[in-house]
Amino acid sequence: MTVLTRGQIRPGVIGIDTTVKSATGLWRSFAPTWPMVMGWKRGEVTWVQYVAQYTAILARVPDAVWNTLAAQPEVRLLCYCRDGMPCHTHLIIEYAVATWPDRFLDGRT
Repeated sequence: MTVLTRGQIRPGVIGIDTTVKSATGLWRSFAPTWPMVMGWKRGEVTWVQYVAQYTAILARVPDAVWNTLAAQPEVRLLCYCRDGMPCHTHLIIEYAVATWPDRFLDGRT
């Protein structure tokens, strides 16, 4: 089982960058699109719309990415969003736990 948590990107925080701005390699599969991010920030995209768009992205994440994520005992998913704010990292955790309850645990408190 892989325990999934989330955190804000800042000095000293270790984890997997899942952002459209700076994610690299296979982890870019988790990145939302720029129009989604900017639309949310500008108030042009509701959270419900954002979730629908992002759920479609998660459904297209290759199995190899999920398998690589599941191969680790604990993973912190990182974004620039502050703790306590709506964020795609929460959606990744919820999707992973709902889709593969035998592989992922929600480690958020």
